[in-house]
Amino acid sequence: AAAESSGEGTTIQAPLAGTIFKIHVNSGQPVAKGDVVIILEAMKMETEIRCSEPGVVADILVREGDSVAVDDKLLVIK
Repeated sequence: AAAESSGEGTTIQAPLAGTIFKIHVNSGQPVAKGDVVIILEAMKMETEIRCSEPGVVADILVREGDSVAVDDKLLVIK
């Protein structure tokens, strides 16, 4: 997954358009590099969105069932 780093943390972005199938993390939860944080469904295929760096989930910007486009922001890791 694409990640954008700033002083506010790292934002994980959607690598492709699809629907948020499952969110595997909660705000405040610690995550390690490589952890699956979201499952994105596109064209009947599930794609694992993995954490690009260790940290804590600061903000989840989508909900299960939401449609997303390429590069939409999904969550923020601090």
